Amino acid sequence: MHRSNHSHSEAIHLIAVGITHKTAPLDIRERFSFSEQETKHLLEELCDGLVSEAMLLSTCNRTELYAVPKLPEVTAEYLIDFLISRRSMSKEVRREHFFRTFACGAVKHFFTVASAADSMILGEAQILGQVKDAYRIAAELGTTKTVLNRLAHDAFNVAKRVKSETKFCEGAISVSYAAVELAKKIFSDLSEKNVLLIGAGETAELAAKHLLEKKAHRISITNRTLAKAEALASELGTSNILTFDYFKERLHEFDIVISAVGSVGQILSASELDVAMQKRRRNTMLLLDLGVPRNIDRKASSLYNVFLKDVDDLQVIVQKNLDARRAELPKVERIIIEGIIAFEQWQSSLQVAPTIRALQEKFNAIKSQELARLKNKVSESEYKLLEQLADRLIGKFLHLPIKGLKSPTPSEESIEGKIALLRQLFALDETPSKP
Repeated sequence: MHRSNHSHSEAIHLIAVGITHKTAPLDIRERFSFSEQETKHLLEELCDGLVSEAMLLSTCNRTELYAVPKLPEVTAEYLIDFLISRRSMSKEVRREHFFRTFACGAVKHFFTVASAADSMILGEAQILGQVKDAYRIAAELGTTKTVLNRLAHDAFNVAKRVKSETKFCEGAISVSYAAVELAKKIFSDLSEKNVLLIGAGETAELAAKHLLEKKAHRISITNRTLAKAEALASELGTSNILTFDYFKERLHEFDIVISAVGSVGQILSASELDVAMQKRRRNTMLLLDLGVPRNIDRKASSLYNVFLKDVDDLQVIVQKNLDARRAELPKVERIIIEGIIAFEQWQSSLQVAPTIRALQEKFNAIKSQELARLKNKVSESEYKLLEQLADRLIGKFLHLPIKGLKSPTPSEESIEGKIALLRQLFALDETPSKP
């Protein structure tokens, strides 16, 4: 294949296409997710000549393909068709369901995704792990090289800065997590506290897992269906199960009661709680009612040393935390922009490196030619001095053009323009004539 003389200044063309919660409804996103095995097949096929690098991120809310094309016919539309053809969904999925972004825009999108600023729930913790997995799969296959390796590591760095320099990932943003954070605020050390979980569904399970993270290991479970309680208990590594008919008699033993039984309504009355509190000698009890409709009598909140919070109260905390995250977005965006600038500078340095080398070689060739003429006319020590002088002069002459090449340029065209101008001014593309 004939390569033009200008291959030294070709820009790297990064393309990102995909489907996200902002572009397509859930039923399409769900059917568009790729397993690890499917991802590998897809990347291998793409890198078999179509693109030089590729990486696929597939989660329940997004499927995104990042690629550095090898051939001019590999456009964003080509990649979108390629993805659609991997799913027998050409009828339901339309091209409008996809975003497409290029070069700097693709870099910005990837950094925004990795730092959880593009997530449905701002600042959620899962996405960075999913991005790292996507990179690991591609890197192990060898479908990431110079550009995507750099892009991924810069993205991890941006995400790390967002976590350490802003409050973007702080505060509970799920009701069950807010419940546990509240327990931590009231009791500070949860490891000595006895917890009763009423219910064994998804909400109860989430709350229990958050409790374990916060070192609360003394968890007992009660549930109408015993088998469900047993299943959750084995998952959590506890053997404390109370039968549903009997748990009220032991209510006084618990410092924290989390109730998460759906569609039943009230399970605990204020008078039952008052009896338990008498047996507890009125020691603080926290009641977290995650049931919808509510499981615990509202009147219980007027009992001495009983703290009762329901889903609405916790939702207020969640909303406050989400607002606080939203307020951090400008800081997050600043970090992302700094990341983009660093990536772009690295990319330009890749583009200008061959020209800097060519400049240095050209000047060194002239130096050698001129010094050769003097070789026999001066003493060896004088020749050494002349050689040092020539090297110093070359360094000084080239300092400014090299600095100019390396300095950030406002847009891709001007980098290429700068390179072309320098190569023309110094005739870097002409074959050197024999002296």
